Amino acid sequence: MKRSFIACCLILALGLITSCAYLQKPDVPPPLPPVETKIKPPFKVKAEHFAKFPWNELSPVRKDEPEPNTEVYTVKEGETLESIAETKMGDKALAGPLGEYNEIRGAAVPGEKIVIPYPIIGVSSKLLVKSKGTKEFGSPVPFNTELNKGDEYKMRFETNADGYLYVFRQGLKAVTLLYPAKPAKPKPPASRRARQAKPVEPPAPVNDTGGKVAAHEAIEIPMAQKKGFAFDSANRGDMIFVFFSMRRISDLDDLKENKTITVQDLQAVMHRVKQEDIVSDPPNTVIRVSDPSEILGFTLNLNG
Repeated sequence: MKRSFIACCLILALGLITSCAYLQKPDVPPPLPPVETKIKPPFKVKAEHFAKFPWNELSPVRKDEPEPNTEVYTVKEGETLESIAETKMGDKALAGPLGEYNEIRGAAVPGEKIVIPYPIIGVSSKLLVKSKGTKEFGSPVPFNTELNKGDEYKMRFETNADGYLYVFRQGLKAVTLLYPAKPAKPKPPASRRARQAKPVEPPAPVNDTGGKVAAHEAIEIPMAQKKGFAFDSANRGDMIFVFFSMRRISDLDDLKENKTITVQDLQAVMHRVKQEDIVSDPPNTVIRVSDPSEILGFTLNLNG
């Protein structure tokens, strides 16, 4: 009996050893540690960058491995740092910092490679208000400032790059183009008696640049007029559509010729606006663009 029990135990033990040997996996090398990729996080656009490009936040220039949000550009014959900064970044005043960033001591040489950061374009939106009983417009105030009966107001827009600005106003009844302004229709000539009684003043100049604006040169709407818009409670809550690009926006240029502009026309352009990384920190709205033809677009609510 004991011999049979011992034999069974030996057979069972042998079977376990054999099965373990069968199930054992062949030797494999241990997994390699994860590879650390040195990828710089995307540049974070801030509204405070409206007035000054954040050169101090860029990594040292590398023309063999450019950082994200930069372009390696080859200088062409006849180009200067000023012309490149104006074309690529929207402001020729950035030529000096661009040269310092690329460690260029003198003029740019044809064939030389330079690293150009993608530009940050933006619009500052404010109101100028002349309260009832006062003679002058006050300092710029936030766009959502509450207006009262008897107030006059102007809209003040400023861009941080050269480009093209388009401003529309959506009211209850119609959409109006505010900038660039359409030339006023000529008035019929006054009678001889009226001309003798009172000298005729020349009409106020209107913008004829097709919407072109210069960096940090404020545009006031209505233009070339001492008076502003009169407050009307019926217009409270009107929507202001603002578009800005370093290049002309053909769709909006076409709308300037239309007698009737619809909200659908503006929304069609708004769908082309670059959506990612738009930062709105009133009064500034900014965005980084990788192409000068990309569009910054946003809406404002008017309390007047």
